[in-house]
Amino acid sequence: MQFWFGFLVLFCGLSLHRIGPAFKRSNFGKPLILLGFVLIFLPYSELSSIEYDLFIFMADNLPWLFLSSSGTYFVLYGSQIYWENINSVKILGILLLLLSWVYFFAFISKSFDADLSLIIANLFGMLLAIIYLIWLIKFIESRTPKVAESLPLSDSEKKYVTSILKRNLGGNPDED
Repeated sequence: MQFWFGFLVLFCGLSLHRIGPAFKRSNFGKPLILLGFVLIFLPYSELSSIEYDLFIFMADNLPWLFLSSSGTYFVLYGSQIYWENINSVKILGILLLLLSWVYFFAFISKSFDADLSLIIANLFGMLLAIIYLIWLIKFIESRTPKVAESLPLSDSEKKYVTSILKRNLGGNPDED
């Protein structure tokens, strides 16, 4: 039960983390994600055969999944947000993604017993996923309108703002 409860806590943490920094509840996202991983990977009691197989599969794939998800996070974090690029973070993410692919094909693919068709299918799936991710980022960035510069304040707007500031900060409202 702890194993499956860990998945529930993990997905609740992901959901809370996704609501963004505008809500105070998002602060609970990362600790819940960590708690979910702890509950999943530190089982309290003996697991059934299906759960044990899933646990072994996840433990075997955890290093390259960590590398690839970290790389994806860094690439997305370093990508264009509010028209600013962070190239060093993006390059680190690309290097982590490449390292995850090298790790996958160096260690994980040995368990395929040299089944060439399965290795090619995995490579093709990874290639399709990265092409789709690149296309999706380009599509979203091309649809995001640039924020136009606002016009300067008119004289009546300047007087109105000045009167509000004087009223709230104190001062003589008759002074200009």
